[in-house]
Amino acid sequence: VTIPEGWRVKDIIARLSKVTGISVAKFEAEAEDLAQFDLPKAAPSLEGYLFPATYSFDKSLDAKGILTIMVNRMKQELERYGVAKKDWHKTLTLASIVQREARLTDDFYKVSRVFRNRLDINMALQSCATASYGVGEFSIIVTNRILNDDNPYNTYKYKGLPPGPIASPGLESIIATVTPIDTPYLYFLTGDDGEMYY
Repeated sequence: VTIPEGWRVKDIIARLSKVTGISVAKFEAEAEDLAQFDLPKAAPSLEGYLFPATYSFDKSLDAKGILTIMVNRMKQELERYGVAKKDWHKTLTLASIVQREARLTDDFYKVSRVFRNRLDINMALQSCATASYGVGEFSIIVTNRILNDDNPYNTYKYKGLPPGPIASPGLESIIATVTPIDTPYLYFLTGDDGEMYY
């Protein structure tokens, strides 16, 4: 089963259920028991902790076993790129935002730096992806209703990182979050031509 980068837990569970035949309810029940996955205490859910990749699961595995493999793979990748356990949560949170906001590999590194620059000067992240996540939508185009919604993922209203990841970041967005390029950019936008401008 292939899990694309940038997917949310609910979408990942739906695909896992379809491929394995294990019910969505069983996956959801296991996903709610966070203690069994040894996640950072700040993690509000499994969101962002399921590594997106192509997996071959043994048919004898249950929902817990499958989710554990995916969580462990994310931990392995974080460790491989030198992310200390105490920094896992904030790294995955930022990487998930980078994953949802950027389009191309080069842009991951620039977008990561833009958000880091904003954090460094106590500027709001103003991420459309987080604002959409906070109201249960999956878009980077937001309406006034979304921007004005009072939830902790609305980074137009609240400064700093949101409570947790908004999707499962891929390896490139994790690397870009750990090693952003050095630029003074504070803003970016996607032009009508699909290119990102800074």
